[in-house]
Amino acid sequence: MFLQKITFFKNPVFYNSRFRHLMFGLFFFNCADWIERLCISWLILKTTESILATTISFAIGQIVQTLFSPFTGAAADKFGRNKIIIIVGFSRFFVLCILALFVYQNKNFLVLAYIASAITGLSRSLIVPAIQGSVINAVKENQKIFAMLIYSIIFRSTGVIGSLIGGVFSIFIGIEQAILLSGLFGLSGAIYLLFNSLKFSEIKNKDNYFKTISRGLKLVFGNFYTRNLLIFAGIVEIFGFSFLSLLSSISKYILKSEIGTLSFLQSSMSLGAIIGILFLFKWKDINKAHFIAYLVTIFFGISILFISIFPNIITVLLFLAIIGGCTACFDAIQWLFIQKNIPDEFRSTAVSAWFITIGFGWIGHFFLGYSSDKFGLEITIMTTGIILIFSGLIYFILSRKY
Repeated sequence: MFLQKITFFKNPVFYNSRFRHLMFGLFFFNCADWIERLCISWLILKTTESILATTISFAIGQIVQTLFSPFTGAAADKFGRNKIIIIVGFSRFFVLCILALFVYQNKNFLVLAYIASAITGLSRSLIVPAIQGSVINAVKENQKIFAMLIYSIIFRSTGVIGSLIGGVFSIFIGIEQAILLSGLFGLSGAIYLLFNSLKFSEIKNKDNYFKTISRGLKLVFGNFYTRNLLIFAGIVEIFGFSFLSLLSSISKYILKSEIGTLSFLQSSMSLGAIIGILFLFKWKDINKAHFIAYLVTIFFGISILFISIFPNIITVLLFLAIIGGCTACFDAIQWLFIQKNIPDEFRSTAVSAWFITIGFGWIGHFFLGYSSDKFGLEITIMTTGIILIFSGLIYFILSRKY
């Protein structure tokens, strides 16, 4: 085991300077995302006492992310990923400073929170395709799978760190300062990449901008396995990944707790996600991606179902960790499959196509919010788990025919 650890850290990917710089930039950007998510969801729920109003903020961000993904991904491929990352970092900092000021003054908070959610959705549609495309372009062909798994670990670990930092700041300093801290983290990521990443060359697509979009989407949806995996991802996003928007409600109404507990719930999911990614290090057969995806979805649904049956802090944290592991495995399978089958010059556009399919998760946010307010939070959670279990079973049975 000790020798395996040594071999792991001696992998050439860790000695790739551009890869390291991208990972540091990703760390700051994603910490900003988790802190912002924690603060905005709790503020809306505490102010409105409406679960639907809270889930709408998630839905707005995802709708904007979906609408702009084809264009932002192609923009990254066409004009350069590093420039896109830096512009987003500075813009996001400016918006969150305004949001923190309005929260402090208690003026039109709900409307401004929704606006901030929309801008965050736009930011994600720019940042994720740009960084993912740059990660793959930074390493050699035989290092791509390992690099994407490291990317996934860092991506998820920021959920633990960002959530805990946001919770500590909100409790001991103030939630307005935590929002400002989120902006500072994003700005730090942009500045870091400005001085450490722009000097590296990158492949740019020299096609016409809209031709880039067209060709990239054809490559993704023209592949039988990639297309089917993305369609299934849309279904799982609606009834599974949208569950994240209920964490603040679970903390407040089921566990009868405050924002500190919410930070632990988010951290638990992220910690489970890290464990799920580590599991994938031992998995080498990319051709079995579909089977793993269906199996993960079934465990996903069972864990959500058990949260409604055993509603106490210990079991909720445990099952959220399992849910986090399922989401990480499902995401990583899609990322690896897309990155292995799409040429570099269309890779950011391909990731954007993935955003389009999972972008239907806004339907799930509306469903969860409306159902929770109308029929009760526990019943909604139980129904969501059952739907996921049957979806995984049905899709697995259908896929075996082809």
